[in-house]
Amino acid sequence: MDCLQSNNVRPKVEQKERRLTLLNYFKCNQDLTEFQEKFNRWHNGIIELIRTFASKKFIDRRNVDNTKPDDASIITLMCFRSIYNITTLRKLHQIALETLGKNQISCYSGFTRRCKHLRKLLQIIRRGLLSLTTITETAIIDSYPLALCQPIRNHRASLFAGKANIGYNATKQVYFYGFKVHVLTDLHGVILNYEVAPASIHDVKVAPELLETCPCPYVLGDVGYLSKQLRQNLARVGVELWTPFRSNMKGAQEHNDPTLKRLRRRIETTFSQLTLGGGETSYSRSLGGLQAKLEALFLTHNLLKLGF
Repeated sequence: MDCLQSNNVRPKVEQKERRLTLLNYFKCNQDLTEFQEKFNRWHNGIIELIRTFASKKFIDRRNVDNTKPDDASIITLMCFRSIYNITTLRKLHQIALETLGKNQISCYSGFTRRCKHLRKLLQIIRRGLLSLTTITETAIIDSYPLALCQPIRNHRASLFAGKANIGYNATKQVYFYGFKVHVLTDLHGVILNYEVAPASIHDVKVAPELLETCPCPYVLGDVGYLSKQLRQNLARVGVELWTPFRSNMKGAQEHNDPTLKRLRRRIETTFSQLTLGGGETSYSRSLGGLQAKLEALFLTHNLLKLGF
């Protein structure tokens, strides 16, 4: 009987190990010399961004010169995680060992803690970049799903219990367990702000908080943001929200300007680029780790848009 149980368990263990191996596989045949040159270029640029936007208290903190690797190296690696779609932090840690050397990198657990703790600095740099960017007068608002498991496990998933829940993805017509990432961009695709909410929360309820610090007087949204109350509340703070009317609504043909609808669809291109960087998948097991990944993803996207 024990022999039968061990035979049943062994294929499952081998299947799990094989899955982890595939997740850790670097999905790019990158020339090491070219990779190192690109790493050095980004590292020098990140150092300048930290000096420009980080507070003096953070830069001159105790024992900062003895920290190995430095903050700029960790942030550069986190940006490269999005560029090369490195799925897991374990594979990123392996690349860090090969790039920086074993005497410069901490153990895996220490490396993951450093990545998580730098999420605030990533946010400061991302917001600081907007002050150096010419933003269009019109912004676009939309959301995309961040599923934490396959649909078949929706009612059994326990990750982020009490935070994540089940929502509906109208594009793919499927229910999913996880979060919705609400994003605000300008017409060039530069990400201005974002919010993460449970999957079941309607877009209309998240929009006021997302648009609270919107620098653009005009915002384009889809039918999911169609709300008279929301439009009136935003008008009081100087933001004009345009959403298309449903086909059965009065005056829909005159209101649904094809030009504005085409402009609004530009955010779909941004979402496609974020998906290529791993924006719709997450293997994080803490909210801090999830925030660090999203901050690095959005910072990388903006840097690439600005020709970094």
